[in-house]
Amino acid sequence: MSVPMHPATRAILLISVAGLAVAACGNGPSAAKSSPSPSPDRGAQARNGAAGQLVQINGLTLILTGAGGDITVTYTASTTFTRTSTGVLADIVPGACVFVTGRKDSAGTLTASAVRLSAKTASGCGSGQFGPGAGPGASPRPTPSGQPAQPTMEVVAGEVKSAAGVSITVQTAGSGIQTITVPTTASVTKSSAASSSDLRTGECLRANGQRDSAGQVLATSITITPAGPSGTCATGIGRGPGRPGANPGPGAPPG
Repeated sequence: MSVPMHPATRAILLISVAGLAVAACGNGPSAAKSSPSPSPDRGAQARNGAAGQLVQINGLTLILTGAGGDITVTYTASTTFTRTSTGVLADIVPGACVFVTGRKDSAGTLTASAVRLSAKTASGCGSGQFGPGAGPGASPRPTPSGQPAQPTMEVVAGEVKSAAGVSITVQTAGSGIQTITVPTTASVTKSSAASSSDLRTGECLRANGQRDSAGQVLATSITITPAGPSGTCATGIGRGPGRPGANPGPGAPPG
């Protein structure tokens, strides 16, 4: 014969059972909090490579300084070196390789704003001679919001076939012969093969390569550029003045 349960006792019992059920669910695998997945490092690509003023040479290790501080760059026997210097319009001669950036007018004539020169190699002229990112597929910078659209930046790479005054013709790999106007206001730079023996403190370097976990760059290629008139570098990544006391390079404009 069952004994009737007091209503208050029944309520306490039901609450206790419910609490145990909730606690059991909370301790189960389904309630375990999962750690959020690490977000991709969107700045990793931007941090690859380095540029700045060379302040120290220790064997195969170089110390560059820039706006973000010192950067360590190492190189190997397979690292390629290139020296960039200031050129003039008269340096653009038939047989030279050129990488030209500029804008076309309404008539379709390309007027150069910058010309980069390089000696012709056994394989001819190619945009690869001018470093990563140099090629007909280079994207123009977007126009800032609220400003009128600018003419599209054009890129032409190839071999100079003729040069007369401010007009040159260039044989390209995909577009045939193109005529380009190079005004006296256009910047002209020359690239030539170099080696590790050409490294000098005070000059500006751009090293292409991956950064390791410690932030050091293993360079696959290095471009050497003279420091500017004030002995400082403005080379993109790591832009900023050189370390005080560094020997300034020749008074050529920065590359």
